[in-house]
Amino acid sequence: MKFICTLCLSLLGSTALFAQSKTGYINFQQMIAMMPESKLAGDSLNLLQEKLNVDGQQLVAEYTKKLTEFDSTQKSMSQAMQEVKVSELKGLQANIQKYREMSENAMNQREQQLLTPIMDKAKKILKSVANEKGYTLVIDNSRDAVLVSAAADDLMPDVKLKMGIK
Repeated sequence: MKFICTLCLSLLGSTALFAQSKTGYINFQQMIAMMPESKLAGDSLNLLQEKLNVDGQQLVAEYTKKLTEFDSTQKSMSQAMQEVKVSELKGLQANIQKYREMSENAMNQREQQLLTPIMDKAKKILKSVANEKGYTLVIDNSRDAVLVSAAADDLMPDVKLKMGIK
């Protein structure tokens, strides 16, 4: 009898615990995109990309110039000179490939450097709103993972208000 009473009380307590949990959702990617810091980060990344592209285009232009020069003078060159020029062209191709990899790494590092504080700030704001509204779980629906939910559980309006965005 004592066991049954204990079991009933524990089941009743756990149901009350589940009844108190509140779940909300937000499109986290949309939240990040609305932040003014995201636009600044995007502008900074675009400037870096443009600079890297200009430098890369200079390497390609140099390669193209040497290749055209080689094609027009190849017949008058000795075999040894042709091999030297081909080797030089292969080196330029390798430099272009290496530059592409280095610029991609530079872009990824800069993106990470710029987005980490933005993500941290967004998480902090979201956590603050969730705590204020009594949510114990917030789901990111930016990947269409939430199929059905009540409109009252969308935290985006409250987050916008907290960030000062209309």
